[in-house]
Amino acid sequence: MNSKVTDRAGLIGFLVIGVLLVIGVFTDTIYLIAGGLVVALLAGMFLAYPPRLASMLFGVQIVFTTTFLGGFNVYAGPFRISLDDLLQLWVFFLWIGAFIDGDGRIGHTSSGRLILVLVALSVMAFFRGILAGYQVETAAIFTKTMISYLFFFPAMWILKDRRNMKTLVLTVLIASILAGVWIILKGFIGGEGVYLRETSGLRVSSREANVVVTGLFLMAVLIWKKYRSVPLFPGIASMLIMGAAILLGQSRALWLAVAAGALMAFIADMSRTGEGGFRFGRLFSKVLLLVVFIGGSIAFVGAAGLLSVGDVAARGGGADGGLAGDVSLWARFLSWWEVIATVTASPIAFIFGTGFGSQITYFRPDLLTLVSIPFVDGSFFQLLLNMGISGSVVLALLYAKGIAGSFRFATKAVSQRNTVMALWLTASFTALTIAAFTSSLITNYRFTCIWAFMFAVLETIRRRSGENS
Repeated sequence: MNSKVTDRAGLIGFLVIGVLLVIGVFTDTIYLIAGGLVVALLAGMFLAYPPRLASMLFGVQIVFTTTFLGGFNVYAGPFRISLDDLLQLWVFFLWIGAFIDGDGRIGHTSSGRLILVLVALSVMAFFRGILAGYQVETAAIFTKTMISYLFFFPAMWILKDRRNMKTLVLTVLIASILAGVWIILKGFIGGEGVYLRETSGLRVSSREANVVVTGLFLMAVLIWKKYRSVPLFPGIASMLIMGAAILLGQSRALWLAVAAGALMAFIADMSRTGEGGFRFGRLFSKVLLLVVFIGGSIAFVGAAGLLSVGDVAARGGGADGGLAGDVSLWARFLSWWEVIATVTASPIAFIFGTGFGSQITYFRPDLLTLVSIPFVDGSFFQLLLNMGISGSVVLALLYAKGIAGSFRFATKAVSQRNTVMALWLTASFTALTIAAFTSSLITNYRFTCIWAFMFAVLETIRRRSGENS
């Protein structure tokens, strides 16, 4: 009897979905109805499984490109809501439900306090932008990205179960590998952000490469520390895929970020308590691993016919004529100068910024024209414009705390698992901060909830270590 009732309910459900889709086709609201059905199904499937919902959020945000996700959205008044926004909303709803029941309450952490201040300043910047008459949708894009840092709190709740950390960290790793494969595939078939540079060959400009870096660090540390018999050859193959994807991005800032992150993790590992001090053999093995990885990644893209050694060298040496003649770098300098000039025009703007949606007008030497744009290449200058010096300082303190906290914990961690996590976070936070000086990956892109998750991982392993001790 129960089986018949279930079958009948399932049949009715499919009929209702079919009728709604037909109505959507004839009324030209198919995307709106499809989005509503997705939300309803997610609510039914994942309401009791927040780790799976968070895994879906990470997978969608890392693997799929901005253009792809932007093609599937609905509008709630002036606000555009995409697929990953819907997923993230459900994660927050789960957290709110747990908070009401008493299971989502967490103790105060320094990272959490900084995030709350950062989000409060972001909300204030949103209303300042609206009151100043800036575009509502543009202001909403910035606000949504910064509010995503609040994912730190539901992540702390989800990570209370030890099994969930493994699930979500593994999701980030697998999605990073898939994103690397997708970037390489785009190099073959073309598409969004794929073009040829006269001096350095093919370039695949993809924001997903920023998260690929974190996956690369995680796999490298797992192999480096020989964590629980990680398969060596699949691990090396995945590292080469992610390394090739980062090379195809041809971002010198990201290359520098990877080098700085690896160096910081290396220093933390060499400084670990009880490791017996400096050993030349350990140093040689780590340097050899790095050389093999770099050479293998270059050989990989070379064998695939995507980039040559000369292309990589040309980009590293200054594809646009060296540092003095690099027009992309000069364009950034000019935009930063305009930001400084804008916020120093009044004390209020200097302290609290001009609000989200504010535009700067400056000369782009790479385009040979004046542009007016609300987006700034450089996370700290972006917040200096929108949220003033207060926003920039809070963001800097948050990431400085992430680097220092993970580095310090890496030097003292006892368990192998905590050591791996701490070294991974040390490298990743360092790389994100370095890259953020000339790009907007920690302020403008949709990955901020993933960065918030990494802060939650750090606070969780530190708290557990304190409880165990």
